[in-house]
Amino acid sequence: MSTVTRTTRVCTIETLNGDLKSAIRAHVAKYGLDDIESNVLMCCETTSISRKTGLFGGIKTSSSAVFVTSKWLVWAESSGLKDAGAGSAQLKHIDVRDYQTTASYAISPDQGINVTGRYTDRNRTGMTFIVLSSEPDGEQFRQVLKSAMKKTLN
Repeated sequence: MSTVTRTTRVCTIETLNGDLKSAIRAHVAKYGLDDIESNVLMCCETTSISRKTGLFGGIKTSSSAVFVTSKWLVWAESSGLKDAGAGSAQLKHIDVRDYQTTASYAISPDQGINVTGRYTDRNRTGMTFIVLSSEPDGEQFRQVLKSAMKKTLN
């Protein structure tokens, strides 16, 4: 049995966990997303602590980050077991749903958003889960993202 505790905090890219910040900046450089950091509407970092009981029990900590601009969603995650990875997508190419509204939530309850669509680093569509707590900072990020996505449709 495991329990997960999540905490999401509003931050800046400069105050992100070093591994997450490096992964985001490497991704931005690789795909030529110049000046993307100058237009950030909101940035968050989430820390997840998973406590597993039993024979193979222990504590596992992972971190993730996400920020939104008027045109882009950028995310990164690090589980501590591997290097941090990052991704991005133009808002006009994705659909975002609160994970709690999906059928998967009934099977595996969690907190965050599902992002479906075409990402910067892929030719095909895909789906990504971005962890966000249900605390005020996580909820505020969802609202800022929703507002930015509405503006891309107009």
